Amino acid sequence: MKINEAFHDLLLSKNVASVATINPDGSPQVTPMWIDYDKLNNHILVNTARGRKKARNMSKGAKVAINVLDQSNPYRYIAIQGEVIEVTENGAHKHINKLSERYFGRPEYPLQEGEVRVLVKIQPRYVHVSGG
Repeated sequence: MKINEAFHDLLLSKNVASVATINPDGSPQVTPMWIDYDKLNNHILVNTARGRKKARNMSKGAKVAINVLDQSNPYRYIAIQGEVIEVTENGAHKHINKLSERYFGRPEYPLQEGEVRVLVKIQPRYVHVSGG
């Protein structure tokens, strides 16, 4: 499902997303995360470290829900339900640096020793917007 262009800014600015995944026991797990959007391919992009709970929950085919509030107007938001279509280490380090520049103003993300980043691509299946 395509995302309304009037809401692209929520995914491409400093807004933090609430990303919900499903634990193996079926319970929900929600994490605040940096978010990105590949407009050309209509993919939501998130980046995490291998081994974290959310990373373990976001394998290919996993269902996720994402909610992003406009920092300047919390009644303007986008809610997305989607499916993980790819989890890769390829390009993940470059991507986390891009997000670090956007969110922190730092060109390089401070990795922990031994940390391996993964880039998660999510295909939106349902999109709800409000306040636009």
